[in-house]
Amino acid sequence: MREQAEKLYDHLVAGLREAEAMPSLTTAQRHETNLKLLNEAIQELKKLVIDYSFQNEADEIEFFRYIKPKFTSLLIYHSRLALIELRLPLGSLKDVRKHYENELLLIRFFYDDHLQFYHYLNSGATFLDAKYFVRGNCDFPFYYSVSALSTSALDTDTRFTTHYDFIVACFQASERLRDYLVKTLMLLEGGKIPEKPGSPEKGTLRWTGPKIYLVELVYALHVSGQLNNGNIGLTEIVHQVEEFFQMSLGNVFRSFQEMRQRKKDSRIKLLDVMKERLVQRMDELDEE
Repeated sequence: MREQAEKLYDHLVAGLREAEAMPSLTTAQRHETNLKLLNEAIQELKKLVIDYSFQNEADEIEFFRYIKPKFTSLLIYHSRLALIELRLPLGSLKDVRKHYENELLLIRFFYDDHLQFYHYLNSGATFLDAKYFVRGNCDFPFYYSVSALSTSALDTDTRFTTHYDFIVACFQASERLRDYLVKTLMLLEGGKIPEKPGSPEKGTLRWTGPKIYLVELVYALHVSGQLNNGNIGLTEIVHQVEEFFQMSLGNVFRSFQEMRQRKKDSRIKLLDVMKERLVQRMDELDEE
């Protein structure tokens, strides 16, 4: 299932990039194309899940916590962008700025409504995963407080949702949307024309080391607060790293547990190697 889903996701992202690169499309046509691609991919993913029996509970949790939200978050993100552009006022610069600020306010309200669940996700906790990400185990659905953020319909088919996976997708979409809105407001303050939103640029760099090393690097950047002054969640860092390198890191929390079980002198293998090689290079240059 994971390989099929990842292949489908890669194909989806490639399609979105292709649509963004077509100069003949108007903004409205581009949004329509993107949403069509997203809906088709999610329906294909849904068919895969309905026809599939997860081998164990851990596999089901991995799918609904990490895999499905990647698809749904893109749908929420592009749906919201289309609506933001449609509602963009034709008035003064002040009106335009207020329009974007109101969108940021909606994101803030959404986080406030789901703060406890957000902290659970970003703490790396797993003790409630069987409740949140196994179908049929949810006490109550989060139907409320998502409509203001998401313009895409919540799929209530219990064969394809745990309800909480949709909230995870909303978090991922809102973080990406927030970055776009903040950047747009900064451009407006500087008197520049905001860039049209699109799919993330494909990275030209390829990660050729072990995947577990990249997970180690992601955790190190997160806990040391090197990105966005520490004001960014682990989930979003993982998402953007996956987008940039065009690869799936899988269950990063499980990988982190494996790292913790390493011997004390080798729990951070990549960071140890990087430190050793960098110091070695400095010593070589000092000797020249």
